[in-house]
Amino acid sequence: MPTLPRAPEGPESGPAAASLPDARDRAAYRFWTRDIVRFQDLDRLGHVNNVSFAIYLESGRVHFLDTLTPGSVEGTGIGWVIARLTLDFISIAYYPADVDIGSRVLRIGRTSCVIGQGLFIGDQCFGTAENVCVWADTNAGQSRPLPDHVRAALKGYLVTSEPHVSGDPGPRRE
Repeated sequence: MPTLPRAPEGPESGPAAASLPDARDRAAYRFWTRDIVRFQDLDRLGHVNNVSFAIYLESGRVHFLDTLTPGSVEGTGIGWVIARLTLDFISIAYYPADVDIGSRVLRIGRTSCVIGQGLFIGDQCFGTAENVCVWADTNAGQSRPLPDHVRAALKGYLVTSEPHVSGDPGPRRE
């Protein structure tokens, strides 16, 4: 069985990262996916369980990447694989609620990109994340350079120091 690509070393840092719009601010995102808090998402204290945070992020990430590069998340041939997920739990979330998942591109590399995400109920951010996604040949288990059309699609959502106006989170993903 082939070995899939590993995440690059170290988190994004430096002056450029410090000047990015705050990940907890809805205005920092232009791409939205909507999901719901399900009763099954709760822990024994009645809070949204930490695993459910990752599931909401996955829904947003897959929707985002498949919209930018259709068919690229099917898991066969050449497309996206996740190499790292760094998640910050900001506050407690409860059932019932609509979850808005904002997605943005923080960095584009030679074979990968960093997707930043925020989880919101209304205007309240309850989690943020950074995902390292690698363009890979899943049959060979090797990363591949990002094709020009993929790079161009990602650049359309690359974050600058200018905040974006948030919009409708779009259709609900259930």
